[in-house]
Order: sequence, then structure tokens, then C-alpha cells
Amino acid sequence: MKSVVIGASGYTGAELLRILAFHPDIEVVSAGASGNAGQLICDLYPSLLPHYEGAVFSEVDSLVNDLANQIQKVDIAFLALPHGISQNIVPRIYDNVGLIVDLSADFRLTDPNDYKVWYNAEHAAPDFLEKAVYGLPELTRNELKGARLVASAGCYVTCSTLPLAPLLAGGIIEPHSIIIDAASGASGAGRSVKANYLFGEVGENFSAYGLKNHRHTPEIEQNLKAQVLFTPHLLPTSRGILATTYSRPTARFQDWLNSAADREKHGSEFVLSALADAYEQEPFVFVTKSPPSIKSTLGSNNAMVWGTYDDRTNTIITVSALDNLVKGASGQAIQCANIALGLPESAGLGSLGLYP
Repeated sequence: MKSVVIGASGYTGAELLRILAFHPDIEVVSAGASGNAGQLICDLYPSLLPHYEGAVFSEVDSLVNDLANQIQKVDIAFLALPHGISQNIVPRIYDNVGLIVDLSADFRLTDPNDYKVWYNAEHAAPDFLEKAVYGLPELTRNELKGARLVASAGCYVTCSTLPLAPLLAGGIIEPHSIIIDAASGASGAGRSVKANYLFGEVGENFSAYGLKNHRHTPEIEQNLKAQVLFTPHLLPTSRGILATTYSRPTARFQDWLNSAADREKHGSEFVLSALADAYEQEPFVFVTKSPPSIKSTLGSNNAMVWGTYDDRTNTIITVSALDNLVKGASGQAIQCANIALGLPESAGLGSLGLYP
């Protein structure tokens, strides 16, 4: 199957190129990047030289025009563009491309009014919000089968949703007063130069940002059908996300503990069991025996989750980790594409994490 990557010069675009180089069924035939059009791919990303030697970036507008006018025909278009751009491209190419996988937030929120509130702009293609299938396979696998437009889930959202969704579905935690503290490496901000992401600012530093109004908040709440207080932080690393969540147990959960001799031990085992049952058959989500770290997932499409119960404060705590550029972006997009196209879900995604 032939694919194009539009927005290929950014980190998520380059990660798509890296992963797709090993995909047995999907070939990249064009890589669009407006700011680097005409430049050799391997000049910008030397690590891609062995597979993309001699290949150059195409100009995005020209590539989109070719797709819109059927001058170039492909099976899949991966859009790895900044928020706000894909919604102007998708309507132009939708009828001529079998599958579009968008890595931006443009089609993740189902209500155009929510988009207006959180992104301070009218959505340019609200009719396509109904056509889009949300791309978090662990939640929407059946809906992804045969999809034409996939809105791949956000990085913070994936890391936060995976541990909380089974606990809410199982009646273990309350759907309100959920606190999420998450930290991401600097690549989560993209490749463009910004003063607060320079090494002199990020190195040996740790800071919170987007308090109370981060744009991933409504996406998390949409997934969980619950209210959350989400605070992201910037890690002095290139990759990785670690999310720690705090939730109140339900009265039902408390009833389960009443007969336990050791409430904390029994409660913690129950939380871990709920996570293990939820992800037992999942190829990329692993329940760990102790809190995971970002090192365990780097370079892979794997997510690791863990949970416990603290009886003293009556709090259920989870910790989860993933690579923000892989399971949080490009790997997940390819996983969604595999499902939508009827390919093996793990095709091209079998790598283990890099360690140390």
C-alpha cells in the first residue's frame, strides 16, 4: 500500500518515516514538508539515511494539490501537522484517499463548540467531525475497522486515559475529582524553535505549564466521561511521558474492602487486577509490578501502567509511561491505520524499548 506523510519534517513526521521504513505492507512514496521542500530527508534526519537515501521533501501545497486532483494516488495519507491545518486539507483529499490518519487535534473533539472553546477558533470542517473515528485502539478498536478518517489520540491523553478508563468502567473510582499530573519530554512541543524549549531553559529544570486550561483536558474528559484536573509538566529529556493520577474510590470499592484483613494490600491487588484484566489481550499495553519509568518504553509503541490503593488517604493512584512520539503519536497512528485497513495490528510496530 502506498502512503504519503504530510508534515514529515517535524518530530512526529520523522518518526512516521522511521517506523514505516520497517512496515511490511505500507510504503512511503512522498514526504511533504513546506519549510524543507527540496531538501534531502537524510540531511535533516541523518538517522534515516539507510532507508531514505536520495529522497527529498516535497512541498506540502503541491502534494495536497496532487492528491486533491488525483495526479498522485495513494492508499493512506498521514497528516503530522500543527493544529488547525489538517481541517483545511482533509476536505480536499478525503474523496481521493482511502484512509487519512490525522495526528493533530483537529478532529479529536466531537463537538465543534468544544473545539471553539478550547482552541479559540471556529472549526473549518465541522461536518468531518462526524466522519472521524477517534484513534485510541484500546478504546475504539471496533470503530476503527474500515474507518476513512482517523483522529489519532494525543500523547498526554493516551498516557492518562489508559490507566483510568478500566477503573471507571469497573466502578472502582469516582468520575469526578480526578487529578492528573503528567510530564513530557521537550519533543512534545515540536521541532520549531521556542525560547522556553532551548537547552539552556529545559536542561536541569522542571516546570508546570498550561495549568487549568491545557487543550488535552477536554479530550481526556471526552474519553473518560469524567471531570479531571490535568496539569502537564516539562521534563528535561527529549522523549517520554509519565502520568500519575489520583482518584477517589467508589462506595462500591469500599464495600469490597470491608471484609479484608489488610485493606491497603487487598485494595492495591484489586486495582492491579482490574488493569490486568482490561489489558490482558492488548498487544501494546503492559501492567507492571511496580511504577513504570519512561526509560522502559522509549522508541517503542508500548505503554506501561500500574496502580495501587492508599488506605490512609483513601486514594487510588496510577502511574503510566509511554514514548510521546511513538505510542503517543506516530506509532499509535500506524496502529490505527493497521486496524482500519485490516492489516495485522502489530505490523511494523514490534520493537522493544531502548534501555538504558
